[in-house]
Amino acid sequence: MQIYPAATKRLLLPVTVIAAGLWLRTFIDTLGVEMRAVLTFLPYLLCGAALFLAYQFNRCRLMLAALGLGTFYWLIQSHLQVSLAQTDASRLYLAVSLGLPLLCLFLLLIPETGIWNLQGLIAFLSFLFLALVCIQLAVWLPASSESAANYYRARPGQSYMLSYGATLLMALVLLVGVALVVLRDEEAEPAFLGVLLALFLALALLQLENISIVMCVAAGLCVVWGLLRSTHAMAYRDELTGLLGRRALGERLDSLGRKYCIAMLDVDHFKKFNDKHGHDVGDEVLRMVAAQINRVGAGGTAYRYGGEEFCVVFPRKSLEEAAEALEQV
Repeated sequence: MQIYPAATKRLLLPVTVIAAGLWLRTFIDTLGVEMRAVLTFLPYLLCGAALFLAYQFNRCRLMLAALGLGTFYWLIQSHLQVSLAQTDASRLYLAVSLGLPLLCLFLLLIPETGIWNLQGLIAFLSFLFLALVCIQLAVWLPASSESAANYYRARPGQSYMLSYGATLLMALVLLVGVALVVLRDEEAEPAFLGVLLALFLALALLQLENISIVMCVAAGLCVVWGLLRSTHAMAYRDELTGLLGRRALGERLDSLGRKYCIAMLDVDHFKKFNDKHGHDVGDEVLRMVAAQINRVGAGGTAYRYGGEEFCVVFPRKSLEEAAEALEQV
């Protein structure tokens, strides 16, 4: 199984955005009335922008994430700015704290299907059904036993409010998400993890003033960033191998300086192999070869040129430096 440890670098931007939100929260009180009003509606604006982009680029999972984020923020602002000692507020808080990790796990696990097809409709209905299940769980779990009630009871008045059960569920989904980032090397998973972490902090630190606003802004930025990254990947990355494609290579060649080295590689006897073993097995071979070429050192960048042909570009490298890196490959 191929793993991509370098894919974890994509988590740096969501974590940085969330950390910046926590820091900027302390300055909100210094803003004027108009700016604070704009900031209060900013999560809705970001969700609207994300929905528009997801619709334009046919991204079902990120559209569901934007819908879920907008609903989360509305519930926090409209129904959870009260004491959690109230029964209805306590149940809603538990439903949201269970729904957040479970719905995020659902988005992490399902494949991208597009919006306007049967698979997209099934994904939407499944997302809605899972949300309704979480609402019902918030009623059943505390009523099942005294130990379960204590395990899933929120802790208002403390610096950390989430229940033990919701905290454990959040931690498990975060671990699964990080594992999927390393295994898949895709663009949407880091955005989902950024949303999960931001909204987790919004729930856990709900007693802090303006925490839901800044964390939902951070989550909205993560969704928009995920949409832009996934759209860029659609245009510039080869779908089969995951390498940068010919369009990206053309732009790179236009920006090279005076000193560079370019290597062209292909797979010998690939047509005979395809004829004997079939195109599905041939695709697996291309993935394996591409993964090996992508490990090239000396600052080289691998591209799929077309078919079984690949290209590696070494900016600011001599022929000897490039040849040594290629021999290792």
